[in-house]
Amino acid sequence: MLKLATFIAALLFAVGVLTACGGDNASPSASPSRVNPSVSPQSPTELELPINVAVTLPLFEDFVREVGRENVVVLSLVPAGVDPHSYELTAGDVDRLRGVDFFFVNGLGLDRKIHEVVEARRDETAYLIPFAPNIRSPRRGELGNPELTAEQARDNAHLWLDPAIAAVYAEIIADEFIIYDGIREDFYTLSFSAYKDEMLALVQEIEAQIQTIPEANRKLVTHHDSFAHFARKFGLEVVGSAVTNPGNQAAAADIDRLVQAVRDQGIPAVFSEHGYDDAAMEQMASEAGVEVCALQSDILADGGTTYIEMMRANVAELVRCLGGSAPQ
Repeated sequence: MLKLATFIAALLFAVGVLTACGGDNASPSASPSRVNPSVSPQSPTELELPINVAVTLPLFEDFVREVGRENVVVLSLVPAGVDPHSYELTAGDVDRLRGVDFFFVNGLGLDRKIHEVVEARRDETAYLIPFAPNIRSPRRGELGNPELTAEQARDNAHLWLDPAIAAVYAEIIADEFIIYDGIREDFYTLSFSAYKDEMLALVQEIEAQIQTIPEANRKLVTHHDSFAHFARKFGLEVVGSAVTNPGNQAAAADIDRLVQAVRDQGIPAVFSEHGYDDAAMEQMASEAGVEVCALQSDILADGGTTYIEMMRANVAELVRCLGGSAPQ
């Protein structure tokens, strides 16, 4: 009976946390769809700060820091500038798994190899939190199921490139910290709320800038299929990408097809992606007679870029290369 009572108390606490952090109102396009919160409430005397957190992508470090601030120490298991689709943890990386309280992974195959190693080697007391099963699919309306998660819908893995969904990443982190460190609930709630406001302001900022691009030019040809959610959110068309798997070479037939599409549709530029071989995009741009520009998707540029800085840099490049007007 004691175990049952403890479980019920934890479940009720988790429901209260979701309400406190925003629930379905967390963002205009997505919200968490938690099934079984995996964290058990701690008493104030049990918890020692900082909370040690590991993430799979460097850009997720920013989400954790914005929510946890001085209460967390966070590291990325994938080094800066490295392709997360193919990275395999080294012996040194595995050593760093010791003592970590939380692991946040993306899911949807993006960091599958790392996920599997973490699952097998993490401490018994550490929590492994995947984002994709806890985010409602941005396609749930068209798929006819309002409760469908991104994992269930097998969505494109790059969910965070829609800032409204990126706010849900931060919300999931806040929910877990509040359950784990309930005495500091107000701290995490306020941190998340401030960051959510920045994200929603970013959505409006991007919408205004994309509107300056001529409608006929709002088309994307990229290195790999990473901008589906960004395009859906901001009204762009994804014409195609050079490769399906970033670890593969672009096929000559695919380059020829995209070159023809660029010519036929009058697309003014194609986009390489930071951290990936841009030879295919350079070839495509040369054959089509257009400019090759650069975006960031899952590999951040050097220099400690934050998520918001990355998104602003991407939008500035889109506006510049597709014929929009830079903000005054």
